[in-house]
Amino acid sequence: MWRRAGASRRRVTLNGMHTIEQPRLSDAQRDKLMAALDRDGYFMLPVKLPDPMLRDAIAAIDALALKQLEAADGAGASSRPTSVKMHNCVDLSPAFRALMMFEPALQLAYDAFGPMFHLNQSNFVYRGRDSGAGDDFVNASGWHADGPRPGLFPRVNGAMGLHYLKFGYFLNDIPAEGGSPLRVVRGSHKRDERDGRPLATFDISDYADDLVELRVAAGTVVAFHQAQWHAAAPNTSDVVRKNVYISYCPTWMRPVDRADPPREALAGLSAEERWLLGEPRDQPLRWWLPNGDDLQRMARFARDGE
Repeated sequence: MWRRAGASRRRVTLNGMHTIEQPRLSDAQRDKLMAALDRDGYFMLPVKLPDPMLRDAIAAIDALALKQLEAADGAGASSRPTSVKMHNCVDLSPAFRALMMFEPALQLAYDAFGPMFHLNQSNFVYRGRDSGAGDDFVNASGWHADGPRPGLFPRVNGAMGLHYLKFGYFLNDIPAEGGSPLRVVRGSHKRDERDGRPLATFDISDYADDLVELRVAAGTVVAFHQAQWHAAAPNTSDVVRKNVYISYCPTWMRPVDRADPPREALAGLSAEERWLLGEPRDQPLRWWLPNGDDLQRMARFARDGE
């Protein structure tokens, strides 16, 4: 069985350019965070994203988002959008694949699902100042739980099961006013989405005692259960809010926003990256029942002594 040394950080080469130290969580930290996930439906990592990963992700978002905004200008849109959301971003830049490989997130995904997990979804949001345009839907999101169609997920003992674990990487400081902070309702993952109320009649003030506003600093990583109620208010500041969301699920679940990649698309990537991105299997049953080699792909993210 695979073993690791007791170091709390590991040196890795990032995108073939930077050599950085990736933080690693202790077993005690993992226990505390997984308990918070079960109790509250979310947690904030006790470590920040390393600066090189932060800078690379911001540069990638700026390049991709500004290109899309310029294209909208060129198309003669009646009102220029101020925000951009792009799905399956791990295929758009190595910077996002590096976030997919952030070690603390993979440790916690291992705790949630064991060694048989892979990428479920990835996207980035470039959220500028609210333009007031009715079609600029990215700028704000009302109260919801992730899904798709979270109300149709099965329940276990009356509670929504953990089908995927989502990590939000916040790449810039959220201002004291405006800035579109992430908001969550503590413990809401154990109830129906908005308690079964339509968004038009839902009143968040009814949940004031459990409402948490996450006005975080750059490099903060927040994780939450897919059934957690969350929302983002419009950005009324002059700071463009930039963040990336990456989630993981068991390998027997299909990813939300990507098809099976051909083997040639994964050439040059590490064995762990290929696994997370859905490397083709020679037998369909291997998505459910691993062989010995499969169990080793994510083994370094296991607990000490496992």
